[in-house]
Parts: sequence; structure tokens; C-alpha cells
Amino acid sequence: MDAQTQTTDYYIKVMEWAHARRKTIIIVAVVLAVLGLVWAFLAWKKAQNEADANAQFFAAPTQGIMRGGPVSAAPLLEVAREYPGTPAGQHARMLAAEELFTQGQYPEAYQQFSDFIGLYADSALIPQAKLGMAACLEAEGKTADAISKYHEIILSYPAEMNIVSPAKLTLARLYEEANPPQPQQALTYYAELARMLKQNPYDPWASEAQERASLLLSKHPELMKSLADSAAPAGVSLDEMGHEPDSLRATTAPKPSQPAPGAKASPNLLTIPRASSNSASKP
Repeated sequence: MDAQTQTTDYYIKVMEWAHARRKTIIIVAVVLAVLGLVWAFLAWKKAQNEADANAQFFAAPTQGIMRGGPVSAAPLLEVAREYPGTPAGQHARMLAAEELFTQGQYPEAYQQFSDFIGLYADSALIPQAKLGMAACLEAEGKTADAISKYHEIILSYPAEMNIVSPAKLTLARLYEEANPPQPQQALTYYAELARMLKQNPYDPWASEAQERASLLLSKHPELMKSLADSAAPAGVSLDEMGHEPDSLRATTAPKPSQPAPGAKASPNLLTIPRASSNSASKP
């Protein structure tokens, strides 16, 4: 049997097989076509949904301003509820939580930060949401709970200095404001942050920690020895804490922009890198 004859026989067998199963083949083809159309529609719907979410997200912050008032969290929460599965919905919830905090609605802000963590467990903004929860606890006067939350954040993100540094600075301040005050614990965190100046002299968190440590040591010169003992192996000198040996008894007045140790600082979200609306359209 030559090659042409073999090809002809094979073709005939295929046609016979297809003819015997023509109904099944037609059904399969129709199903595949429908599935293709459904997939194309869902892809288009998703793109359209995200486009609508982005449009409403960017418009939401301006509604309160156009009415002559502050930015309102309500339209942002509406975007978050209507488009929960989109980047815009995710960022809208975070911004709404921040706005609620700014307006002094701390329990509501705490709930939104908590909801964000529950809804977007894989989001890169989870650390910021946890910082927001800690700040809300602090603002409500729940100092012990706030300290616990800041400790949790420090342990959870040891390598993320943009999260750890502000958490440590705030934690140290809370130890100063505790009842009774715990200056030793506060100084420990200030010293840890001040070490960062060796790597980056312009680190804002380290610079503020150094200043606050100087003020704390002026108020509690008895801590100087413990600082010298603990700092020696780590390479932190007394000069780095803002003191020369002959100035241990001098009292350094705090700068106007810095609250004195023990003074109650106004709660704020400066420790939280804000969720920018410019990144809402990014997946």
C-alpha cells in the first residue's frame, strides 16, 4: 500500500468517526464558543468595572470640597462598598479610614482599618492599616492596647524600616507618657533609632529620636549610666544622644516643635505613609 492510499484510508476513517459523533462534536463546539464569549464578556466587564471605580474614586475626595467643607469619608466608603474587588475600592477604604481618623472619629476609623485587613489580607498596605489601628487606640486613650499593637507591628515587619521606625518612635513616646512613666524603655527605643544616623544622617525618625533622647536624659540624668553600658557594644556614644559629659546636669529646653517628655502629644497619622490616590488604578 502506497502513501497516498494510506492517507486516503485514514481520512475516510476520521470522517466516519466524526460522522458517527457529529452531535457530540457540535455540542462541544457550541459550549466552547459560549465559554469564549463569557470569558470575553467577563474580561470586558472587569475592565469596565475598574474604570468606573477609578472614576468614582478620583471624584470622591472633591465632593466635600465643592460643598465648602472638608473631604468626606462617605463617598470613599461608597466606592469601597460598590467596587470591593478593585484597586480603587481597596485604596478608597484606606483613605476613608484615614479621613475618619483625621476628623476624630477614632472608633469608626479603627473599624475601617480592621475591615481593610480582613478584606485585603494580601495587600501591601496591611502594615499601614495596622499602624492606623494602633494610632486609633492611642487617640482613644487606650495606651496599653496601643503599646501592644505597636509591639506587634515591630515584630511583624522587622525589615521594613518605614514601618518599624515610626512605630518605635511612637512606642517610646507612649512609654514616656505611661502612668507611671517608663523612661528606661523609652530610652532603649530612642537609642535603637539613633543608631540609624550612622547609616543615614538624614533619617527623620532617627533625628527625632536623638532629640527626644537628649530631652529625656536631661530630665532623667540617672539613665546616662545605663545608656553608656548598653550603647558601648553597639557603638552609640553619649555625644550621639546630645550630651557631653560636663552637661549632665544641664537642662535642655525642648524645641517649640517638639513636645517635652511626658507631655501629651496630639494623635496623628504622620506615622502612616498615606494611601495615595495616584496609585489606586494600579493592580
